[in-house]
Amino acid sequence: MERLDLKIITGLIPLNAKVLDLGCGDGELLAALIRDKQANARGVELSETKVRACIARGVPVRQGNIEEGLADFRDGVFDYVVLSDTIGYLNEPVPVVREMLRVGARSVISFANAGHWRSRVQSVLGRGYGTSLASGEPRIRAITLDQFEAFIATLGARVEHKRYVNGRGHVNNAQSLAARMAVYVIRAE
Repeated sequence: MERLDLKIITGLIPLNAKVLDLGCGDGELLAALIRDKQANARGVELSETKVRACIARGVPVRQGNIEEGLADFRDGVFDYVVLSDTIGYLNEPVPVVREMLRVGARSVISFANAGHWRSRVQSVLGRGYGTSLASGEPRIRAITLDQFEAFIATLGARVEHKRYVNGRGHVNNAQSLAARMAVYVIRAE
């Protein structure tokens, strides 16, 4: 399935930016940022298989658990710290986002909107949210747009920019029902 958020994130990052991608997966976003934006970019990924995929793409990556902190990085060393479609899988998102705000001037966070009308219908019909219990996939926390904005407010951060998208493009109206993915740029106050 095409990741609706990756083009938006790539468009938000300026040329030659210093970028850290947390939970970078197979490095698809990092490769695009390096190629299209000449970004000085690197990633952190927990999965050894995905780290190998990053290396195969020529993407600088280190294996690590982002929930253990980012002590290796100085305050404000990155222009952007990205957490693309990963926040819902974190056990403790608060310390991770605080660390993002510490090491980066801006943080970009994207997630699937659990308030999208299809997700709501699926839940009402008893089909749940996310993958099946037998899938072997990690659990995912369902996050709505309102929940995310309340979460950011508790961190003392502010939303600088937000974009909502579905399979047809940008969503400007009835975002909580129509947006499949959300992309937020946040900053520390």
